[in-house]
Amino acid sequence: MKCLIGGCRGGNPVTDPDFVRYGFDTTSFLIEGEGGEVVIIDAGTGIRPIANYLNKTAGARNAYLLFTHAHLDHIMGFPSCPLLLNPEWSVDIAMAKRPDVEDLEEAIRGWMIPPWWPVTLDMMPARKQFTMLEPYSTETPLLIGGLEIRWCPQEHPGGSTAFRIDEPSTGSSVVISTDVEWSASSPELQKALQDLCRDSTWLIFDGKCTPEEYERFRGYGHSTWMEGIELARSCGVENLIITHHGTDMTDEVCDAREAAIQAVWDKTQLARQGLQWTL
Repeated sequence: MKCLIGGCRGGNPVTDPDFVRYGFDTTSFLIEGEGGEVVIIDAGTGIRPIANYLNKTAGARNAYLLFTHAHLDHIMGFPSCPLLLNPEWSVDIAMAKRPDVEDLEEAIRGWMIPPWWPVTLDMMPARKQFTMLEPYSTETPLLIGGLEIRWCPQEHPGGSTAFRIDEPSTGSSVVISTDVEWSASSPELQKALQDLCRDSTWLIFDGKCTPEEYERFRGYGHSTWMEGIELARSCGVENLIITHHGTDMTDEVCDAREAAIQAVWDKTQLARQGLQWTL
């Protein structure tokens, strides 16, 4: 199983030269299975480099796109996604049920219309299928080829979903838990995420805040990197990546933050756009 970070910014993309090393684009992650399975988590502007990579390398033109939630920074790359504009691709699009979205396809249609955007959903030539998942995965995971996908809800304004992808053939796994406020989570939600993370090879976690910053951002729906380390250690996670960098986090700021994080646990690093690794 391979992972690729297409974008790891929160809020808005950035373009200044001071942001080159850690990346410009908002959240999108790619997981590729050994059998050629393609799973994309979120469609921030980082889905563009992911799609460009897949158009060059993918064999079968089938992808599964999972939304953690529908906030703009996680969907703003969808209307111009190169996969959806390519008739060779078939894309299954899914999101867990939430109180404010009853029908995923209709929700997307609602913001892909003039005057907000000139290209409607029907004008995108890729074959598309939409699914609303249950809030929690059951004991039987969602199967995509040789990949098993499980998920649980998280504390965030309006809600969000954490996903775990396992590849039994290689024994590898990755959990993506972005846009979560750990300290504001109920015991039930904390246990669900702990269960999801248990013994995972990698955890990609929303550590937008330093412990000192958190009070200023309380209620925004984000966690601290220290909480990410504590969660990873308590669940037997092997490696941790901190994501959802703020738009004020220049390369210099990120370097200093990563140094502080690695002084606590050297199996942790900050997410970098373009980072690719094999589990």
